[in-house]
Amino acid sequence: QQDLYRILKAYTIYRPDEGYCQAQAPVAAVLLMHMPAEQAFWCLVQICDKYLPGYYSAGLEAIQLDGEIFFALLRRASPLAHRHLRRQRIDPVLYMTEWFMCIFARTLPWASVLRVWDMFFCEGVKIIFRVALVLLRHTLGSVEKLRSCQGMYETMEQLRNLPQQCMQEDFLVHEVTTLPVTEALIERENTAQLKKWRETRGELQYRPSRRLHGSRAIHEERRRQQPPLGPSSSLLSLPGLKSRGSRAAGGAPSPPPPARRASVGPAPGPVVTAEGLHPSLPSPTGNSTPLGSSKETRKQEKERQKQEKERERERQKQEKERERQEKERQKREREQEKEQQKQEKERQKQEKKAQGRKLSLRRKADGPPAPQDGGDRSSASEARQDAY
Repeated sequence: QQDLYRILKAYTIYRPDEGYCQAQAPVAAVLLMHMPAEQAFWCLVQICDKYLPGYYSAGLEAIQLDGEIFFALLRRASPLAHRHLRRQRIDPVLYMTEWFMCIFARTLPWASVLRVWDMFFCEGVKIIFRVALVLLRHTLGSVEKLRSCQGMYETMEQLRNLPQQCMQEDFLVHEVTTLPVTEALIERENTAQLKKWRETRGELQYRPSRRLHGSRAIHEERRRQQPPLGPSSSLLSLPGLKSRGSRAAGGAPSPPPPARRASVGPAPGPVVTAEGLHPSLPSPTGNSTPLGSSKETRKQEKERQKQEKERERERQKQEKERERQEKERQKREREQEKEQQKQEKERQKQEKKAQGRKLSLRRKADGPPAPQDGGDRSSASEARQDAY
C-alpha cells in the first residue's frame, strides 16, 4: 500500500497537468505485483503517455471519444447489441469507462486479466476494444439474451454481471484474437468521431499525444526520434560522453584529438586512439553494427526489410480473412434473425387462425336464436342437433 501511494503521488508530481485519477490505482496495483515500485512507476508513465494518452486527464475527453469509437465499432461487430443499447439510450461511458481506464483489472478473472495485459502491451489499445466488443457481443448479441433485458435497468444489471463463460481465459483469448478490429480501423473511426465531436461540441480542451499501438510501434517511434549511429561514429566521440569524462577527470572538456598520432603516448583526454587508425574506420564501441563491408550491411538491411514486408503482407492477409469470416458470421446472424422473425409471424398467424376456428365452432354449437312459435321451435331443435 505504501508503494502504491508513492507511485500515485509521484505521478501527480511528474504530470501536474493531469494529476491523480482513481482509475490509475488498479493499473498501478497490477504493475506492483510484477515489479519493484520504481519500475512500476515508469511503466505507468509509459501506459499513460504512449498506450492510453489523455485517459486520466481532467474532463476525461479521451475516454469519451474512445467511447464513441467503440460504439461505432459495435455496430459492425454486433448489430443487435448496438441497436438495443441505442434504443435504451445507454451511452458507452456508462459501462465501458471502468473497462478501458482500468484495463479490465476490476472486471475479468485474474488469469484473464494477465492474458489481456500481455496482448495489450504487445499490440496496444486495440486489444481493449476487442475485449469489450467480445463481452458485449456475448452478453447482448442474441434475441434470447435480449429477452431478459427489456429496460435500461435490466440491461445495466446484465452489463454489471457479465456471463462467466465469456470471461474465461481460453474462450476470451480465442475470441479476441479472431475479432477483425485493426489499428487502421480504429484510427479511421477516430478521425470520423473527432470530426463529429468538433462539429457538435467544439475543440477538445485536452490534446493528448499520438497514440502508439503496442511495443513495436513504440520501439519504431523511438528509433525515428533517436536514429542509430552510423558505421563511422563512436560513442567515445559523442559530446555528452566527452564532457562527462572531463568532469569525472576534474578538468575542462578537452579538444578533439588529431586524426593520427605519431607515438603511442597517453592521451590528454578520455578519448584514446591507437597508432595508425584512420578516423573513418568503424569503432568497436560505436554500436552493434558489424565490422564487415558496407555492401554486406546493406544487403542484410534489405533482407531484413524484405522479411518485414512479407510479415506485414501475411498479417494483412490474415486480417482480411478475419474480416471476411466476421462478415459471413454477421450475415448468418442476420439470416437467423430474419428466420426467427418469420417463424414468429407464422406462429402468430396460426394462433389467430386457430382462435378463429374455435370461435366459429362455438357459434355453431350455440345455434340460432330461439323461435317465437311452435313450428319454428322444432326446426331450431333439428338445426341444433345437426350442429352437434
